[in-house]
Amino acid sequence: MSCASCADLCVRYQIRHPRELQSAIDIASQNVEDGTIVEVQDASLSNQFSFSELASGTPWGDTVEHHFRCVNCGELFYLHAETYHGSGGYWGPENAKSIRENL
Repeated sequence: MSCASCADLCVRYQIRHPRELQSAIDIASQNVEDGTIVEVQDASLSNQFSFSELASGTPWGDTVEHHFRCVNCGELFYLHAETYHGSGGYWGPENAKSIRENL
């Protein structure tokens, strides 16, 4: 379950448009910078770029998929979007019980 540090990130944020993906990247980046979450490296992901490259403005690849972990409670979060066909994606916690109502 989530903690006070990551509770605001525990939403299922649907990504349907490029601006929504950019917003999710910006929020994740801010939380990485302030130490709330850290990226979980996973060699099996199909990313073309690291999250730091993505957050600094590198153009998106065909897919965006990054995993993060809260440094306080260990809650896992996923950022996933398919950009090539524009089918969208989502930001959210791995644990469905942690999902709050979308804001």
